[in-house]
Amino acid sequence: MTDLIHSFHIPVMGTGHSVDTPIRVAPFGISSVISLVDDLLLEKIRKYYAEKYGLPYHNIAKDDEDGRAKRISAYLNVVHEIVQKKMEEIKQQPFYESNNKQKYFELLPEDSMLKQKYNKLLIMNAGDERNDLEKDLTLNMKPGSIDVNIMVNVDRTHYTKNGDPLGEEFTDAKAGLRGYANSCLQSSIVFSAGINQRLYSYMSKFRDFYRDKMGRIKKRIVLKVSDFRSALIQGKFLAKKGLEVYEFRIESGL
Repeated sequence: MTDLIHSFHIPVMGTGHSVDTPIRVAPFGISSVISLVDDLLLEKIRKYYAEKYGLPYHNIAKDDEDGRAKRISAYLNVVHEIVQKKMEEIKQQPFYESNNKQKYFELLPEDSMLKQKYNKLLIMNAGDERNDLEKDLTLNMKPGSIDVNIMVNVDRTHYTKNGDPLGEEFTDAKAGLRGYANSCLQSSIVFSAGINQRLYSYMSKFRDFYRDKMGRIKKRIVLKVSDFRSALIQGKFLAKKGLEVYEFRIESGL
């Protein structure tokens, strides 16, 4: 992932272990992946962080119309807002002191251009050149990516109070995808645990998965695959929908 500043990311870990990891690591440029399986858990954690950071909170009840998608969107938007807030706070901190700004640069890999510029800054004498480099380094600080994960075969059907099945768009996987697609995130969605052609077809409804006029993709597609055959089948299917696979990741068997 060439636009990221670290050579590693924190993968999804269960339904809850990495659910708020971006809040802690993204301000240091480290990317991580959130599971979208348990939207009710996301709602509880959104309430906690909204209260902690003084953000507005309105409960999205379990039986609200399209509640799963709305809860996921709301949670991801709150995580994004908190990460941006913490990122700006770090940017405002001074150089040459023991603080989170120092930690941000010290965590960078040694072959990073940003790290090399930072090391150069530390041995420079005070003056306009050093001031310009400080501004350049601060300007190029960016948070890690807030990525999400959908296990494509976890796609149960939901029912009304009368026991009638809801439409196909309200299955777990599609509602999760819709929640991410409607969020403000600019990141990646990681599909794992099989192939779901109906879900991939549904993805073509959302503009953010396609390139804009500048050639940029706001929401990128990442596939976790176990072998080349799986990668080829899924890649071809998505390509027929005009969708690009941004990255393939190897998923070992259980």
